[in-house]
Formats: sequence, structure tokens, C-alpha cells
Amino acid sequence: MSKTRRTKPPLYQELHDRLAADLAAGVYPVGSRFPTEQELCARHGLGRHTVREALRLLQEAGLLSRQAGAGTVVLAGTPPETYSYRIDSIDDLTEYARVTIFDKKQEGVLTLRDKLAETLGAEKGSRWLRLAGLRHTQNDELPVAWTDIYIAEPYIAVRDSIGGVSRAIYQKTSEQFGFSIARVERRIMAVAMPADLAAELSCEPGAPALMERRRYWSDRGELFEITLSFHPGDRFHQTILLERET
Repeated sequence: MSKTRRTKPPLYQELHDRLAADLAAGVYPVGSRFPTEQELCARHGLGRHTVREALRLLQEAGLLSRQAGAGTVVLAGTPPETYSYRIDSIDDLTEYARVTIFDKKQEGVLTLRDKLAETLGAEKGSRWLRLAGLRHTQNDELPVAWTDIYIAEPYIAVRDSIGGVSRAIYQKTSEQFGFSIARVERRIMAVAMPADLAAELSCEPGAPALMERRRYWSDRGELFEITLSFHPGDRFHQTILLERET
């Protein structure tokens, strides 16, 4: 009878597992300084590349924050929960609104100036209703995103019927004004977390983040809604499935 040979994990994975166990046990408290690469190399008798890879895995898991000149700081003892969703069609977009809770913090009507108009990809001088707040999943204490929702002036009256609605606002708008959603554009960019949102999202200013912009067009050819969402990089995953047509 042949025996299956066990493959030994690479050294950086072994070190990662050991350090992750120490973090979970509270050896390094949240907010404290983590040992430097040089200290870990000396302590564990390993090379710089091995230690660096182990630290990279811990950072990607949301356990450590590493910044040049500022050292390494402990962010958490265990990996934070992440929000993951999959989009294959326009209909799938409603899943995000259905499984998250939008906690509105700000509301107002504004006229787009140069910089904001460019960011949103909308006409300078146009008027929009802005709703802004945090999105939470049903079971997660930490918010998964800060979202700004912009609704074009012809449809601002939708604000009167939004309260308590569990559906996406673009869904509510299209139903109330009798049109269909014909096209959605999504743009995702890697950014540094803005300082004014970091405190709301319980993360570090300048930490890695993803900014997602969505723009919605009606079957009348009108751009009627735009959203900007800022996700802490360690709390957001997305799957996109591509299949070859036969």
C-alpha cells in the first residue's frame, strides 16, 4: 500500500501561522508596535524574504498595518470579516442593496463643481440630490463601505418615498418614474482611504481602499443615478465570472 507523502508548507507560511497564532493569543495587543523585519529574522533564524512574505500575508489579512517610516502596527488579533459578492448581470446589482443596510448620515441637494463633476463623470453645473452614509452587512459590526448616492434633478422627489425601503434606490427611482435601467457602468480604483472617512469606517487614514463608481442610465438615455463607494481594502471581495459564448 502506497503512502501519500505530505508536502511541508513553505517557511514563510509556517512563520505566518506562528505569528497569526501569537496575534490571536494577544501576545501583541491591538495598537501596539509589531517586531521589525530585522527582529523577526534574528528571532526565528530566517531570511529577509521569508519574513517579508509572512508579514505581507498578515497585512493582507487585515492584521497588520505597515507604512514606510512608521513601522508595523497591530490592527486586529483575528482577521476581520469581509464582504464578498458576485455580479454577472444588472439584476445581480440589487443583491448588494438587499444584503446590506444603508445607514444614512447626510442628505442635501448640490450643484456639481469642477472636481466633483469630473469624479462623477457628470455635467458641471447640474443639480443632484446627495445621500451619504455607511453600509453594513446584516451580521457584521464593522461597516463595509461609505457610499455617496447622487440622484439627478428630475428625480429628486424620490427622496420622499425612500424611507424604510429595502430595495436599491435606483430600483425605487425607476419604478416611481416609469422607466427601465438600460445600462450600468462600474469603475473600480485603488485609492488611499480619505481621512474624513477613515474614522467613520474604523480604519487608518491613507490605508489601502477601493473606490467604486457606478453610473446608471435609463432606457430614455438619461444618466439618473451615480454612486461612489469607499471600501476598506481588507473588507471587500468580488467575484466576476466570464464564460465563452458558444
